[in-house]
Amino acid sequence: MTTTEVPPEAATRVTRRSGVPDWVLLTAPLVLVLVGAWIYRWVDEDAFINFRIIDNLLGGSGPVFNVGERVEVDSDPLWMFTLAALHGLIPWITLEWLSVWLGLVCTAGGFVAGGRAIQRLGRYRGDGPVFPLGLLMVSSVAGTWMFATSGLEMSMVFLWLGWSFLCLVRVEARRSRAGWTAFLMGLGFLLRPELGLCSLAFLAGLLLVISAPGWVGRGRKGTGAKGIDGSGRGSRWGRYGVPLVAALALPILVELARMAYYAQLVPNTGLAKAGTSLWVNQGFTYLWNLLAPYTLWLPLLLVAPLVGARVVRWWQGGDRMGVVVLLTPLVVSLVDVAYVVAVGGDYMHARLLLPALFSLSLTVYVGAGQWKTFWLAPVGAVLVWVIVCAGWLRYQPPPVHSLNPQADIISNERDGWVRATGNAHPVNASDYDGALSGRTGRALAKAANRVPAGQQRMIVVANAFAPVDYVGVPARSTLPFSLVVNVPAIGVIGYLAGPKVYLFDTFSLANPVGSHTIVVMHTRPGHEKLIGPTWMVARFARGVPRGPSVTAARRALSCEPLKGYLAAITAPFGWGQAWSDVIHSWSNTTMSFSADPVTAARQLCDPPS
Repeated sequence: MTTTEVPPEAATRVTRRSGVPDWVLLTAPLVLVLVGAWIYRWVDEDAFINFRIIDNLLGGSGPVFNVGERVEVDSDPLWMFTLAALHGLIPWITLEWLSVWLGLVCTAGGFVAGGRAIQRLGRYRGDGPVFPLGLLMVSSVAGTWMFATSGLEMSMVFLWLGWSFLCLVRVEARRSRAGWTAFLMGLGFLLRPELGLCSLAFLAGLLLVISAPGWVGRGRKGTGAKGIDGSGRGSRWGRYGVPLVAALALPILVELARMAYYAQLVPNTGLAKAGTSLWVNQGFTYLWNLLAPYTLWLPLLLVAPLVGARVVRWWQGGDRMGVVVLLTPLVVSLVDVAYVVAVGGDYMHARLLLPALFSLSLTVYVGAGQWKTFWLAPVGAVLVWVIVCAGWLRYQPPPVHSLNPQADIISNERDGWVRATGNAHPVNASDYDGALSGRTGRALAKAANRVPAGQQRMIVVANAFAPVDYVGVPARSTLPFSLVVNVPAIGVIGYLAGPKVYLFDTFSLANPVGSHTIVVMHTRPGHEKLIGPTWMVARFARGVPRGPSVTAARRALSCEPLKGYLAAITAPFGWGQAWSDVIHSWSNTTMSFSADPVTAARQLCDPPS
């Protein structure tokens, strides 16, 4: 009997009869990753971007970074809104520690779900007690520990990947009920923009399972196959349409809400980080930056024949669906790696490749019978590597000889902030008081409170690495800020500065003007759209400052489509504005111009006919 003919009740009996050994075998990677995550507990500077948005959201200003300006600065809406909801329910836990605890819970859930998925898949095929060797490999990598409690979305990504695979395994065994699994798989679109590609890869695997012979539909075999077995009117809708709608309905609704509220098709961060531009050589550098410090290439080479042999054996034995399910996480991993490499990776060591590494690990396991064969040698070598990796292998970036934030480096973010703050575990905002970001944020909050009611001030920062001196000049805007200032880092500074301070983001993550500028040359990944304070002066200064650059910037700001876009995201929000935003979201998103004000004015105001 092939796998596609295994009745669901039989699979359930196998799991119940020998479930305890499986849980014991899953303990090793679970304990290792949680211990490592706790030892490496911290909250990254970028996480405070979400914390500021959450404060504004719960304060009644909407999911915005700068109050009064609808710019989507978060790139992980599912994670951010989950944090916001939990913080609203349990406000006595600080956002910082809430993100740490949620990170630990999600990481544990991801490893448990992924481990149970591979154990069930193996047991359904007679492999006996299954040891999730791949998860043990991932749990020994310090890069995994760093981002399990970083306040960022990676722990929820682990949870999503593990549960999506577990649900795929269950659907293949039951041969029915794919709607909720498809819905879960579609959530990748809401975790990070690029994970939408992983959602599509998961859905492709699910559709292959659905299309295989023996599909039952909603009920058990023999109870409800009529009309959904490929014959009759509406059968294709029940078999394929319902899962596709379940997978895409929420992402489409969120996209419509994005267009209506933010007047763009993609998050502002996607534009600021040039998420569609190619930088392949830097992407391979980023990939090697993950593989080399931990010698990850060695265990990957050792386990590749193990996975390959299993695929060949199942395929030759007629278990086509088993091969599809086993290889789906591998395809998800390859899709994610291809995108990350294509766009040049990230400036944070390991971060963007962790989803691919975790997904790849879900294909690697050792069955009971393999411990007594020639596979014992490579598996034993991998176990030795796990010990060495967990105990000693770490990434140390080369010495930085420049304070320029655009320096083309891949940083160890946690170690960098530990040194900057003088705190072994910087979690709360107060832990960042020892760093320049913490001091700057608090100074800006005090400066904003000193601005007289009904007035606005501007600070133009010439040296981003010097303490902020409060020498404000008059400003004017319809936005409800007291103080506007240009800064190159908006996380901790923005969170501590508070809602009275408008942060003009030098690197454009929160900047509706800078995010649309053109990348002239590649620098630090994610920090390539540098926009000078001239644009801030032109937009917010009271009076008419002298100088051709400011004059040109003001002219550019007065021309379409930039003028209309800025008006749309600052106008009072209502049904009429929402409809207009949807209509103009394409032109707002595709708009681009030079960061040089003189060139931008010519491009926007005097376009070639």
